[in-house]
Amino acid sequence: MGRPSVAGGVLIVLGAMFLLGQWMHVGGEGVVALIGVAFLAAYAFTGQYGFLVPGGIMTGLGIGIISENRLEGEGAPVLLGLGLGFAAIYVIHRFRDGRWAADWWPLIPGGVLVVIGLFLAAGQAGLLGAVGRWWPLILILIGLYMIFRRRPQPGA
Repeated sequence: MGRPSVAGGVLIVLGAMFLLGQWMHVGGEGVVALIGVAFLAAYAFTGQYGFLVPGGIMTGLGIGIISENRLEGEGAPVLLGLGLGFAAIYVIHRFRDGRWAADWWPLIPGGVLVVIGLFLAAGQAGLLGAVGRWWPLILILIGLYMIFRRRPQPGA
């Protein structure tokens, strides 16, 4: 796929995300997530790992910032979003590549940030209350699995 196709795809995703932001009344706090989604779209079109890393980090951080502003979580949503963004790098690459990726480094900062975020959230609302608010992320991870999983080739 050529550069114009990638650039066109990124513009389509950005336009759709900005429209969604307007409808959901997400302001400037959504910019980080939008930029991350644009990087993820570039990764989806090209398969280049260099787009996945900033895409996962910025999308996770952006979702955390949006959640922080909506929930007033005193930092826990940002840490959880950022940690899950790091973990998503590994998960997405693993399912797109079709085997366990050798680049497991994102699990280290991701795991540390998620654990700290859960402890912070547990101090605010109790552990079950904190996890209960984040169940939609499970849906997102399942969706990512469905999109990026390796499908068997016909005749194989």
